[in-house]
Amino acid sequence: MNPKDLAEYTAFRGLVGGLQAMPGAAARRALLSLGRLAMKWPPGRPALVRRQLAAAFPQEDAARLDYRMELIYNHLALTAWEIFCADRQALMDAARVDPGWDILDSALAAGKGAILASGHLGNFELGGAFIARRHALLDVVKTQRNRRFDAYLDGMRRAGGIQTVPMPHSAGPILRHLRAGGLVSLLLDQDAGAQGVVIDFLGRPASTWPGAARLSLRTGCPVVPTAMIREDNGRHCLRLGPILWPREYEDTPAGVSSYLQKISSSFEAFVLEHPEQWFWVHRRWKSVKVENRHGAEERQRHPW
Repeated sequence: MNPKDLAEYTAFRGLVGGLQAMPGAAARRALLSLGRLAMKWPPGRPALVRRQLAAAFPQEDAARLDYRMELIYNHLALTAWEIFCADRQALMDAARVDPGWDILDSALAAGKGAILASGHLGNFELGGAFIARRHALLDVVKTQRNRRFDAYLDGMRRAGGIQTVPMPHSAGPILRHLRAGGLVSLLLDQDAGAQGVVIDFLGRPASTWPGAARLSLRTGCPVVPTAMIREDNGRHCLRLGPILWPREYEDTPAGVSSYLQKISSSFEAFVLEHPEQWFWVHRRWKSVKVENRHGAEERQRHPW
């Protein structure tokens, strides 16, 4: 490990250890204060959040966008508190499922397993652990640059009952897990670069990982959009459904694109209901800068 990665990981563990040593309410206040600081410094990332919000909600004035920014950074702070400081079991015991576990039961009834189409919305780490208490869950993860931090996250997920597999080596484990009747969690909302399929997300073309659509088409398993939302009372709700089946789509580039758009739009519906809980700090549209429906950007497509 290079010195920079070691320093970053040491600082991270020191911060987490300090927060965990505090009373819960004090740690929560400290993280909310850090969230307010992060909304201003370093300036590059907040500016990115602001630009992406303005493109997604062009009808909103500056005051409304400022309010959304505050909600977004408060959400990030609360999510960090829930992940690193709060009693995870208590959070899951207080959570509910909408419309109910029968969605997953029905999706798995065909015996082909099912794909959970998820993303960085709400407390997605808590959502995985909540589902893993009831069903065998394989989480396909992107390896972090800092290997110690990556190992820390992997250990945390496995402690929550989640099996994990890194994205570059996931095909075999995914197929075996689906054949065994399990659930596979795939994140939809990260920029996929040249490996992605360009579909619409929040009104703008975005490069999107096509794995959920391709796997569903090739195995016949259903896809279930999902998100773990924090409600106004501080408790969480696992949103599920509708169940999406590949029957009406063909395993062709056009079929994959159409099916992927359907899957992504179903997840997007959760984002539009709770936009303050989505991960706006990610550069979601960095690979495809094109004119959106409001004429905000110049067309510039990748050659694929």
